[in-house]
Amino acid sequence: MSRTTKSRTRIRALGALAAAAALGLTLLGISTPASAATVAPVGTGLAQEIRNQHSTLCLDDYALNTQPGAEVRQWTCAESTNQLWSVRDLGNGYAEIKNRFSNLCLDDFNWATNPGAEVRQWTCSGANVQQWSIRDVGGGFSEITNRHSSLCLDNERFGQADGATVVQWTCNGNTAQRWRLTDPSVQKITYTLQRAQNPTADQTDAYARIKDAMDRAVARYNRLTNIDRHLTVSYTPGVPTAEASIDGAIRFGEDRSYMQEGTALHEMGHTVGIGTSDRFWSNCQSGTWPSALPLLRSWDGPSATLNCGGSHMWPYGLNYSSEYGELNFDRHVKLVQAMLGDGM
Repeated sequence: MSRTTKSRTRIRALGALAAAAALGLTLLGISTPASAATVAPVGTGLAQEIRNQHSTLCLDDYALNTQPGAEVRQWTCAESTNQLWSVRDLGNGYAEIKNRFSNLCLDDFNWATNPGAEVRQWTCSGANVQQWSIRDVGGGFSEITNRHSSLCLDNERFGQADGATVVQWTCNGNTAQRWRLTDPSVQKITYTLQRAQNPTADQTDAYARIKDAMDRAVARYNRLTNIDRHLTVSYTPGVPTAEASIDGAIRFGEDRSYMQEGTALHEMGHTVGIGTSDRFWSNCQSGTWPSALPLLRSWDGPSATLNCGGSHMWPYGLNYSSEYGELNFDRHVKLVQAMLGDGM
C-alpha cells in the first residue's frame, strides 16, 4: 500500500489564524480559558518493551523490516531489539515511539481516522500521526492514543497467536487496548533462597540444584510475563515433592528429581493463584476465562477446555514430568499470565 503524503502548509496557516484570533480577543479585553497542564506520557525510556494485556505478546517490528511502511504486529516476547522501543517524551503530553531495530517511528499509517486504521512504522518526522498519548489506566497498564486519529492502539480481534495484528480503534478500555511499557532488563520476579549458615553436603548439593531450577524458571517468567513479586524459596526435606503457597513461599523436598525447572514453574503458578486463590476457583466453576481459554484454543483447537481440580489446572499445568519441554514450559507461563489477566 502506498503512503499518502499530506501537505502541512494548510495546518500551519490555520495555526497562524488561530493565534491571530486569540490575540484579537486579548486586545478586546476578552479572556480566554487557560489551557490544561499537559500530562507527561508514562513508560518513557530508551529500550521499552510494549506488551498487550490480553495477548501477553509484545509489539514487534514484524519480519525485522527497516523500510518505511514496515508492519507492526505482536509476537512472543523475546527481549530482541525489534521488540524494543525508544519512548521519548515530546514535552507536550505526547511521546514518540521509535523501534530500536528499524529506527522507524510508530505511525498512524496514511493519516487514517477510522476505527481499524493501520499502524505501521515510518521515517520519524514529528508529525501528529507519530505522536502518542500514553496514559496510566491502573494495574501497571497504559492506554496508547494517537494524536491525529484520537484512536487507541488495539490488539485487533483480541488476537493471541504470534503475528496477531495491531490497529487503531475507538477507545473503550478493554484489555486489548491496555499495554504495559517496561524495561525488560528489570527483573520483575525475584527470589531469595534461604540457606543454612553452615550447610551440610546434602544441603549444599540441594541449594545448587534448586538455584539452577529457579534461575531458569524466573528467567522464563520474566521474559514472557510482567508479573512483579518476590518469592521465598527453601529446602525442606520433610516435603515429599515440592509445594507452594499464595504468599510466595516455595519449598522443595529432598527428592532430587523434583529440583528442576518444570517443578519450579509449576510451583510458581501456585504462588500467583493456580489452585490457591478464590478467583481461580470461581473462574473454574463458571468457565469464565475470556483471555486464557481463547489462548488455549489457539494452540489446541476450538474444542480445547481449561480443566481445574485438586488445586491444579490442565493442560499445560506441568503436573507430571512427562509434560516437560520447552514448548509446554512457554505455554504454561503464557497461560498463567492470561489467567491473571482474567482476574485470577
